[in-house]
Amino acid sequence: MSFEYTVRESARAKHVRFRVSVQEGLVVVIPEGFKRSRIPKLIEQRKSWIRQALAEVAGLRNRMADPSERPDQIELKAVDEVWHMEWNPGAPFMERQAGVLVLAPETSWQSTLKRWLIRKAESVLIPEAARLADRLGVRVDRISIRCQKTRWGSYSTRRTVSLNAQLLFLRKPLVRYVLLHELCHAWHPNHSSAFWRELERWEPDAQRLRAELRDAWRLVPFWLSATVSPPKEKE
Repeated sequence: MSFEYTVRESARAKHVRFRVSVQEGLVVVIPEGFKRSRIPKLIEQRKSWIRQALAEVAGLRNRMADPSERPDQIELKAVDEVWHMEWNPGAPFMERQAGVLVLAPETSWQSTLKRWLIRKAESVLIPEAARLADRLGVRVDRISIRCQKTRWGSYSTRRTVSLNAQLLFLRKPLVRYVLLHELCHAWHPNHSSAFWRELERWEPDAQRLRAELRDAWRLVPFWLSATVSPPKEKE
């Protein structure tokens, strides 16, 4: 049995990873330089899990197609905004100033809302991260916004900060904690005791916020976070 899939090369990946999502289907994440000719064999080894994950995702797609499962509103705690959904068949996507989003239910509204969320996060998180970087005296050459599945943010030695658009669903103190956490990696690339001391210098409540962050994924709507990932495939 063959499966359709997308290959994504990642500079951060150390092993091959499989992911199945509502939006993208089966995605194979490979480290840089990994031979793509080896992928079919790995897929064959994982075919049982892949079949099960695709069935699970198909169920999620059906759930999203159910009118009763469409969101009535989106609450962005990080910016104190509540956006109400107006479902209008045949209508183009529209953002009204009165806090209303117009969507057509027969379209891929999940992808539309994901793109909207990323644009919203770019307008909020990038300026805030730049402001905190200036305050800390950290040089940042690039700040990007994505919708990661397992990370709230990351900092690379290339002075690049990557932030998760889904941070907008979190409380402001948690968002600030994540930004400070990533920026402190400019001095300490690992989670050593020196790193935690530096972070607590800028955020004395870091340990409590860290514990709260562990459960924060539950605040992300199911239609945005619907992804299935098996254990990493070591190579």
